[in-house]
Amino acid sequence: MRNCQGTNQRPAKGFLGTVSTPRSFQVAGLDGCKVGWCVAIVSAMEVSTAANTACVYKLQKFWVADTFSEILARTTRFESICIDIPIGLSDGAEPRECDVAARKMLGGQRASSVFPAPIRPCLSANEYNNANAIARKFSSKGLSKQSFALLEKIREVDDLMTPALQRRVREIHPEISFWALNNQKAIQENKKTVPGQAQRHKLLQGIFTDTDDILSKSPRVGFAMDDAFDALVAAWTAAQAVVGRAETLPEKPKLDSEGLRMEILYPIPVG
Repeated sequence: MRNCQGTNQRPAKGFLGTVSTPRSFQVAGLDGCKVGWCVAIVSAMEVSTAANTACVYKLQKFWVADTFSEILARTTRFESICIDIPIGLSDGAEPRECDVAARKMLGGQRASSVFPAPIRPCLSANEYNNANAIARKFSSKGLSKQSFALLEKIREVDDLMTPALQRRVREIHPEISFWALNNQKAIQENKKTVPGQAQRHKLLQGIFTDTDDILSKSPRVGFAMDDAFDALVAAWTAAQAVVGRAETLPEKPKLDSEGLRMEILYPIPVG
């Protein structure tokens, strides 16, 4: 049986259960960018019949927020928010199981797209050499420069994150979500290349038919197109979680020293 992860909703019932009336909800997908956070706002309509449950998605808005706190203030009524940033953090004794599992799921060269999350003691560091020394002291492994580049945004989210908030704000990894959307196959082309963006765009167009229209009306300042695509697939993942079509890596995540789950949420594969 799948370990379906939702928010406060029960998974939709099949033909042996009752037929529910349509319900609508909003979700958001977040990805860090040069000037803050790319935010994709999606409205969804869930319709259950005697045979199955279907969801219709509409991309409502795309904008760039300055801070994570601003996003929380503007999404208080949203069912779920998915964010491409590590939430639960190891203290250094061992790596996060979710990162190890995600790299294994992608396999091959694409495994390297999952950076090891910084350990919690590194949050006190403001420059790379210090953070690297702290990582070596507590985990016997250094900190990659890619992981250090995420440190400021990890700290920004961690300052506000609580176990209660984590029930609604969940960590995802875009490449794992695209893996699910792509018939359980990792997209081999790098997301910053033209072929890689074309493939991700095609997959997203199958969900959000209004993607190009909405993005064309958004200011193209401070973010790259791959940031927008990552935010969109995060929003789709959030919607899938609301209707009980998502799982976690690992299935039974451990808690960090702050009581936060060290997990990556991902959609149940399509098809």
